[in-house]
Amino acid sequence: MWIGKPTDTVDDFLTAFQKSDFEKAGKQIDEGLEELQSEEESMSSEKFLKAIGKDYKFGKPKEVSSEGDKAKVKVEITSVDIGVAATAAIAEVMPVAFATAFDEDSEKADKAMESLMESSMIKHIKSEDTPRVTREVTLNLKKNKDGEYKIVSDDNFKEAVLANFGQVEDVFGEDAEETEATEDQPKQKVEVIREIAKDKEYDANPIKFNIEEISLKKVSNVSVDEQDRISMYTEKEVGDEFEYLYIKSHAENTSDEDYNFQNIQEVTVFANGKQETVDSLNYDFIDNDEGEDSEYYGKVNKESEVGVIFDTPIENIEKIRLLISPSNDAEYENGAEPQVAEFELK
Repeated sequence: MWIGKPTDTVDDFLTAFQKSDFEKAGKQIDEGLEELQSEEESMSSEKFLKAIGKDYKFGKPKEVSSEGDKAKVKVEITSVDIGVAATAAIAEVMPVAFATAFDEDSEKADKAMESLMESSMIKHIKSEDTPRVTREVTLNLKKNKDGEYKIVSDDNFKEAVLANFGQVEDVFGEDAEETEATEDQPKQKVEVIREIAKDKEYDANPIKFNIEEISLKKVSNVSVDEQDRISMYTEKEVGDEFEYLYIKSHAENTSDEDYNFQNIQEVTVFANGKQETVDSLNYDFIDNDEGEDSEYYGKVNKESEVGVIFDTPIENIEKIRLLISPSNDAEYENGAEPQVAEFELK
């Protein structure tokens, strides 16, 4: 059987990877591509690796040493800086991760976050704003039982594929340490105290606005980081357990023209002859949903979730008043006036 040189193995791997032939590329590695596949899921999909391969360049591999069943091959590689791409993607996705912490379907939310992280990573890999890095990598090779040289799947191999991989480990490593530190933290739990209304439709011509759910909820086992985030957003101190008003809605522009619509602008609660109003546009702690964008460009629809916290004890609330946004076209000539929706609790 013909046994190729160590440089042949490296050249075969790099060429196959560049062409997104991952089956052939995997055959040049001692553990296939499994080492990469064991990393963060958002960094191991075929779409992710293809995105790297599209702008992947390398020079002629040069043998550095060969002794017994081991060899070292040096090669110059230019590819996208994965460290920069990962940092940008995490910064983009983290606010959404905080928001989905209040999603009662945690399994569905986790899958959505994985998909979002993958798409964000790919976007930043393809972006011209993400730098390309040229580095010289020394790959370690070892003969297998058939005497064929295979690339050892160590950190040097990762660096050959994922430029500045060490930065990625630092970023995800910090997340892992935080996860480990909170392993004893009970899972966050959200329960409905009282359902107030469902499927209430309002005409904000040409916007069809449907309040799908209004309910009073209690969340418990809130992490310290999440407590800090919510306190910052709402300007109200919260602990590991608190109650809030939850509103889920759907808005649809039925016109071909562009309109502005802000969903629910204010929420007022009444109790014991007093009232308390919260500006839900600025103090909603369930952030980063599509409803936050008030511009409706033609016939589009958006889902929105609102979470607001009151000083008024939930059990004392007698009535809830919602101020529904007006709708306006670009010239403020057409649309609908603000509307008020009220719901009695007692």
